Amino acid sequence: MNTEKEIIKLKYQIKLLKFMVNGDKFPFFMYALDHEFEESQVNALLKILSVFKYRLSKSTDNSYDSSNQLYELIKEDESLDSLLQTYQIETSDIYKTELPSISEFKQYCNCIFANKEINLRYLLMNLKRQSIHGKLCDYLLKQLGGE
Repeated sequence: MNTEKEIIKLKYQIKLLKFMVNGDKFPFFMYALDHEFEESQVNALLKILSVFKYRLSKSTDNSYDSSNQLYELIKEDESLDSLLQTYQIETSDIYKTELPSISEFKQYCNCIFANKEINLRYLLMNLKRQSIHGKLCDYLLKQLGGE
């Protein structure tokens, strides 16, 4: 089978799978499918959100353990550097000590999804609805001017 027919077949199979997936239960994954995100783009986005969550929690919760295992795992993740460098993002930039901001998030999204139109509000709402860093999404959505 030639390449063009294979691509058409794969697109149809993805369309069928989207009918079977509960979009209400997995809105971010549906968003990723609809916008044809690559695996590395999703991974970079989720890693950045994890660091943002750590930065937010560390700044707003006095009882938050600064030796948080999630933070340490992300910081020690050797693949993180190469993944973020793919999108011209310096790992040291995401580990700032200041609170994350919507402008910083937008900047990273522009790097990761350079050739795609991304609606930040809709992206954050879908992440929140799928229970991916809900408090962080609320925090960033408030900076956008509402939920």
